[in-house]
Amino acid sequence: MTIGTGTFLPQAKFWVLRSYIYELDIARYGDTITHSAFRFTIHAVPPDPTFAVIQFDNSWALWNSNSRSLDRIVTEFWYKAGGVGAETPLDFTLGYRVRPTSKLPSLFFNWSSGPRDEQVFPLPPQPLNYWLPPPL
Repeated sequence: MTIGTGTFLPQAKFWVLRSYIYELDIARYGDTITHSAFRFTIHAVPPDPTFAVIQFDNSWALWNSNSRSLDRIVTEFWYKAGGVGAETPLDFTLGYRVRPTSKLPSLFFNWSSGPRDEQVFPLPPQPLNYWLPPPL
């Protein structure tokens, strides 16, 4: 498990209820993002084979009614320069916000500076048979 230093907004011990988080908003900076479950791969613009991997904690990302502090949601973030070699830890920012376009509570993941373009990934919704109505 390789991970860089996280910066958390509003703070590391800010607790979020998973049931109130509807989307993950991941910065791309012109790159391409693919994913399998809650493991996201950021592919650099070709012909550069560099890629980065983000792993969100599956026990948080699947819908549940629990809460967790921001510093316990991302479990890995690293890259391989040129697509080979050792996993190099990357620093990142994870924060809570209400997305201006969807008006839904979300988490945003940022890993660089400069003009930010984002890709939004909806999180699994509450099961239909859950005993309480959806929070929003």
